[in-house]
Amino acid sequence: MLNRTRLLLYVNVALFIYSLSEMIKILLVHNNFFTQFFNNLSSNLKSLTDRISSAITSWQSIIYLLIFVLLIFLLLKFWRVTFILLEIILALLIIDYVLLFVQHQVGFENLFIIAVMVVTLMNIWQTSKDSNLL
Repeated sequence: MLNRTRLLLYVNVALFIYSLSEMIKILLVHNNFFTQFFNNLSSNLKSLTDRISSAITSWQSIIYLLIFVLLIFLLLKFWRVTFILLEIILALLIIDYVLLFVQHQVGFENLFIIAVMVVTLMNIWQTSKDSNLL
């Protein structure tokens, strides 16, 4: 079963991913380098999935589910790399937010989401350290 430490870790990772998606939604409204990179990446992935034949698209949801399960397994198996990836993502979002703040395109109204991301990342780090995952 799950012990409390693992459950706390999973809840913090889920909260981090949720706040990450909310911050990405906020930052994608403004046109800058990060927005262009994300739009190019999503259009490339969309064109890749559009090339799938009609026989495979009927199984598309099952394939996505299997890829998601494989991704979760790999993230848990290589937790140190995953944690470094979370740190890099957070750093890039903070840099993007600071750039938009300096350009007066965003204000302090979205700073709470960044604070939630920083606190959850610190909780993830502490919980991982206590669980000997790092």
